Amino acid sequence: MEYHTYTTEMSKNDHEATTTLLTGSTGFIGKEAVKQLMDENSDLILLVRSKLKAQATLQAYGITDFSRITFVQGDLSVSGLGLSTEDYKLALGADIIIHAGGTMDVTLERTLAEGIFMNGAKEIAALAEQIHRARGLRHLIHVVGFMSPYGKNATEVEGSIGEGSTGGTTHNPGDLRTASLKMLHTESAYEHMKFEADAYIRKHAERCAYPLSVVNPSTVVGAYPTGETEQTGGIGMLVQAMSKGRMPIIPGGASHWLPLISNDVVAQTIVYLSREVEPSGGTYPVLLPKEDSPNMKELIQLMATTLDVPSPRWSAPLPIIHAAMKAGGERISGIPPESISFITKQRFDVEQTKQLFLRMGQSIPNVVPLLPHVIADLDYRLTSPVVAGKALPKGWMRTRKGDLAVLVHEGQGEPWVIVHGLMSSADEMLPLGQALQRLTGNPIWLVDLAGFGRSPALGAQQDEVGFNGQVKAIVGAVNEITGSFKLVGHSIGATIAGAVLPECKRTDVQLAVLQPVWTASEDQVQRLASKLPRRMLQKQLSRMSSRRLVKQFKRADSTIIDEKALLAYADRVSTSLRSPRIAGANADLLRWIQRPDRAVVPTFDEAARTLLVWGRTDIGYMRPQGLPTSLKCAELPYGHQFPMFHPQETARLLADWQVEQNL
Repeated sequence: MEYHTYTTEMSKNDHEATTTLLTGSTGFIGKEAVKQLMDENSDLILLVRSKLKAQATLQAYGITDFSRITFVQGDLSVSGLGLSTEDYKLALGADIIIHAGGTMDVTLERTLAEGIFMNGAKEIAALAEQIHRARGLRHLIHVVGFMSPYGKNATEVEGSIGEGSTGGTTHNPGDLRTASLKMLHTESAYEHMKFEADAYIRKHAERCAYPLSVVNPSTVVGAYPTGETEQTGGIGMLVQAMSKGRMPIIPGGASHWLPLISNDVVAQTIVYLSREVEPSGGTYPVLLPKEDSPNMKELIQLMATTLDVPSPRWSAPLPIIHAAMKAGGERISGIPPESISFITKQRFDVEQTKQLFLRMGQSIPNVVPLLPHVIADLDYRLTSPVVAGKALPKGWMRTRKGDLAVLVHEGQGEPWVIVHGLMSSADEMLPLGQALQRLTGNPIWLVDLAGFGRSPALGAQQDEVGFNGQVKAIVGAVNEITGSFKLVGHSIGATIAGAVLPECKRTDVQLAVLQPVWTASEDQVQRLASKLPRRMLQKQLSRMSSRRLVKQFKRADSTIIDEKALLAYADRVSTSLRSPRIAGANADLLRWIQRPDRAVVPTFDEAARTLLVWGRTDIGYMRPQGLPTSLKCAELPYGHQFPMFHPQETARLLADWQVEQNL
């Protein structure tokens, strides 16, 4: 899938050293801006509330070089930005100010919102004025939401919730407060105070005559290629409501839309503007034109497909929805009334933004191909917040291969591609991946099957299509490897990996199958459950408690598994199955396992490059008979889940097999 590449032309100040003061550096946009600014010839002063937390946050985002970063500890809501005398002097040394600070919370209480946004605007403006009087401020870049009524940015205004009356004209300073007051119908102090701050800074910049550029990002989602969207308060509210079956209607219908853009594109816009030697200023709505974006009906359908839930058929006007939510519907939907203020009928004038991107050497990137990955990532974060919130071990990063989410650790030599089994994900295979990487030094890929972990669902409703779809998705991922590699699968993941081998038509791939599901389940409960209609089985799985899962795991294993580890695993599985996407993907494969034609046993040619590892205390599945004699086999004294509960021994066996293959 093509998305965009950055081919920004170098401006004439590429080698000119600058000092940039940035607020909001630990925010969703700010972190990406810092990462991109590290490639520029600029020293950074970051206004943060806690130096230690800020550094840890940026490190977790992949920023490791702090040699050109200075932290100053302060607070936007405090006089003088809460800075010490020494730190304020440092801030006065900035040539450029990027003001992107502020809490992303649409339910923010008015007094708190006023302190953060209005006081922050006044203090930043005062700092800009002092710098400009002393030696000339090169540029102030203010980041504020796309619904702000200031600047030439909105046309076709409709009088409904979330739609300000801007008329598409540039407001003069005397009209600013009047225009802002028209936004009060959103009843969001968060939005209103951001817009008041926009008005204040515009008026101040005009009076003091320093260059001002206003960047108006639409609702922001995660960066290409993963779509990781840690800011769950925007589109995440819609994802959560749909996942829980609490969105029976389409807000606004096909005439409305939710403008979206990725945070790396917003950051790129900010960074480019910061490099201009003689900035002309302007207002830059960073979003696609309405005609190039999905309308609400199309967006909700995409969400339904990605989340594996039924799509609502009917729509309702936003004022009616807003009134219903205020009357108590918020308790039903689980989302606040303010959340729909970003849904609009407006068209936004992006001509100035298009011209800016042309100077950057590209067009405004299309976020639509990224949306299934954004939705899946948000679903995972909202369903399993504890697991999703954990930092990855050192050396690991999230990326995408084909259409699947993948955890990758770089290394030397042939990659190991590891495919998880039922009730699992790439995250569950991390201990095995870490152990194998330490032993071999090879690159490791841990793949989320479609609909599992952070990968979007296949969108298929038939179990045969589901299994075959998983095979094709893995083929699409491994086709990104140009040389040889080793493909490892566990449980149903081993069966899928076995089907991938002939499908990818490559002879330079070696296969290791760990406890492959080549026979029907021996567990009567699983057999009966697998006969249920798909939606019913999906629902039953979503209600699986940790206790029931522990009993199921114990029935399939005659050895004693560490009780604490087993319960922790069952808790994670039970939590993840609350996602219809994940429950549906498991349901498809459970139903496929009971098919009479399910077996995918390696042929004679494939068996010669295949390792079978069998846990001999597995009583949930039987080891198949009559396997090719050329198949190399090994045994471990454990049950079905041995790759997760005994990762060190599993990794040692795989590493030894690699050594044998290389002899």
